[in-house]
Amino acid sequence: MISQLLEQLKGLVSMVHKNKAININSKVIREAAIQTGSYYFKECRAEADNILKDKIALEDIDEKWQQLIRQAHGNNSKKSYRSLLNCLLKITTELAVVSHALVSPTKGVSSHINQSQAEFILIDTLDELLHSAGQSYRQGLQDLNHKEQRYSYRGTACELRETLRETLDLLAPDEEVAKQPWFKLEPNCIAPTMKQKVRFILSSRGKNKTQRASAEKSVELIENLCGDVVRAVYSRASVSTHVNTTKQEVLQMKRYLDAVLFDVLEIGQK
Repeated sequence: MISQLLEQLKGLVSMVHKNKAININSKVIREAAIQTGSYYFKECRAEADNILKDKIALEDIDEKWQQLIRQAHGNNSKKSYRSLLNCLLKITTELAVVSHALVSPTKGVSSHINQSQAEFILIDTLDELLHSAGQSYRQGLQDLNHKEQRYSYRGTACELRETLRETLDLLAPDEEVAKQPWFKLEPNCIAPTMKQKVRFILSSRGKNKTQRASAEKSVELIENLCGDVVRAVYSRASVSTHVNTTKQEVLQMKRYLDAVLFDVLEIGQK
């Protein structure tokens, strides 16, 4: 049920984003907001309660959905809708991730999990959460497992990086990260970095600095390796050396990527 709620919410976010007026006066949008809020209370609240097991947290989510329904009964600004919807999108996305992990028979992660199992779990979770990210991850796997000779792994590296970027953008919207007291733009950046998004996601779940360090470092390494692979074609004269070396770099990049995704998606942690 939570996954259906997430799809409805994404559709509502898209409708509000496309609306050009300062205030949301559209009857279609307001009815969609009421319908989505009502779906939460009728179909998803019990599931949210089972996931959270925290009365105060559940009451906080209830209030946000009630606020959306109240807004939809009047003429309110697009800005107020966007702020509330971004918050609900983040909350619902995290609930959907945990819900999917709980119901999937393969989600119980143990120390004996092998790589193919991990890949299956990630594809399954990404497809449920954000299909385009799942497609990029699947393409990266296909490239790496292809038995015929490849002449470049730049596209493979970029597909895997895109998997992470899309996932982090969904779980950590720029405007929410920018509100954090610790946030400041990195040099030569106009938006939060992937590392800052990971920090936001894990901090919001109560992870301390030590617990966040590994994931944040892995993101740095993913960025560096992706850059190295993209640039390598210009700096390595031998095609065979380039291909063999870059494949190993992409495989290493994927190992870091898998670890970060398991962290931010909370797979097997409930």
